Amino acid sequence: MITQGTMVTLVATVLVVGVSPARAQHTMPKPAPEMAALKFFDGSWTCEGLVPAGPMGPGGKSKGTVQSSTDLGGFWQSGIVKSSMAGMPEFEGHFHMTYDPGNKNYVMLWVDNMGGWAREMSSGWQGDTIVFLGDAFMGGKKMGSRDTFVKNSSGGLMHKAALQMDGKWASMGDETCKK
Repeated sequence: MITQGTMVTLVATVLVVGVSPARAQHTMPKPAPEMAALKFFDGSWTCEGLVPAGPMGPGGKSKGTVQSSTDLGGFWQSGIVKSSMAGMPEFEGHFHMTYDPGNKNYVMLWVDNMGGWAREMSSGWQGDTIVFLGDAFMGGKKMGSRDTFVKNSSGGLMHKAALQMDGKWASMGDETCKK
């Protein structure tokens, strides 16, 4: 007859014996080599742009900053975006980008101070352009989302954001950023 105490001893013995010294010396995984393509985003950026009038507000000129760096052991590119526009509350968002070797694509996650969040994927840089496409969620609504980044000759970039509402793409703004 096996008692509860005997079972606990048996399970503890199996767990201890089952851990080999090789497993105890497990090495940390390495980031995918494709993460090097995101190092372009490293740094402190200043941005100026134009947000068109639309469902998200009256529109106008915007100014902002982006702080971006390689993060979490090189597995992520993480950053904080802050922007302002006359007559609107200050906007802040956080992004995280990585490369998913299983699906062979880049992934970008986004959260912001308006309760919005997004998950987008990209096949990577095509020349000087990388496009992330996915879904955004705000106020209980799901929308298509697209972020396009284009490198320019001075080392800066152009960022274009768009949301798909009622089957139609609408610009959420274009901005030019420099380090």
